Amino acid sequence: MNSDRAQKILSDVHRTLLALFGLLIWCAPANTADSTALAPFRNSRFTLERGDVVAFVGGADVAAAQHTGHLEALLAVKSRGLGARFRNFGWEGDTVFAQPRDVGFPSLAEHLRRAGTTVIVLQFGRAEALDGREVLPRFRTAYQKLLDEFTKLTPQLVLVTPPPFENGGGLLPDLSTRNAELAEYAAAIRALASERGTPLVDLFTELGGVSHREPRLTDDGLQLTPLGHAEVARAFAKQLGLGEFTQRAGVPNKEGVWPNTAFERIRQKVVAKNKLWFNYWRPQNWAFLGGDRISQPSSRDHRDPRVRWFPAEMEKFVPLIEAKEKEIEKLAAEIHGGGK
Repeated sequence: MNSDRAQKILSDVHRTLLALFGLLIWCAPANTADSTALAPFRNSRFTLERGDVVAFVGGADVAAAQHTGHLEALLAVKSRGLGARFRNFGWEGDTVFAQPRDVGFPSLAEHLRRAGTTVIVLQFGRAEALDGREVLPRFRTAYQKLLDEFTKLTPQLVLVTPPPFENGGGLLPDLSTRNAELAEYAAAIRALASERGTPLVDLFTELGGVSHREPRLTDDGLQLTPLGHAEVARAFAKQLGLGEFTQRAGVPNKEGVWPNTAFERIRQKVVAKNKLWFNYWRPQNWAFLGGDRISQPSSRDHRDPRVRWFPAEMEKFVPLIEAKEKEIEKLAAEIHGGGK
């Protein structure tokens, strides 16, 4: 056997061994006691890496979470020093079936691409479950299709089961009776995660599933309160192995405020950053920015109508967002340095 052929065989064997080693690492069971990694996610190991851009995708629950900032604050503390960025793409009304947008508004996939997303956290199933069990097969098919689409952007996907429904109280309906149906949707999500080797955060089970009663998450059975968001973040973080940080943050009050002032400061910075991000990626005056009113005189320079001043003006949000992220990083470093 000549030396060139022998070298090629050795090279092929080396690549095969590396691939098998990578597969073994990917499929290794999570070690929830490992506090050195950001996240042993259930069913698959996953850690944030330097420069990751984490996108949160889903409906009303995800969209509302950006205004409370609990989960992102905990993740920011844990991932300090990595330069990770978090982008909330939640949109009220989004389901696995459709994500409708205004005229000219880029698709969700396009927004994820533009943001340089490397990790996508998907939370669907709660709104879809209200349509009943008969929709479950369509839900699974549509979710599979959505995951296939997002995998083209990044292989790093995380599936999240929805939190349980509750009794609205008073004259409001008792949505807790729908938790048996929601449990089937949660099971479908678990199955998808298992089949695809995708990390799973099982909020439904963590928060009690069908038998959920406490902690109270909503005031109407459906919409999460600030305290509800804090509790959901606590459950989420627990499944990521971040129990140490939830304990340090403390038990939030009914407004979702943490008693630990250091953690509360970083949460407030996250909320401020998210407000800037929200106004940047889904501005209320989209029609003038990229919709059906871009030809209006008010969206163009009054001295030269060929110049559109609005797009450049919107880009001024970017350094403001980056400045807030630097403040968040500084506060996270202080917490790790012994801040109280």
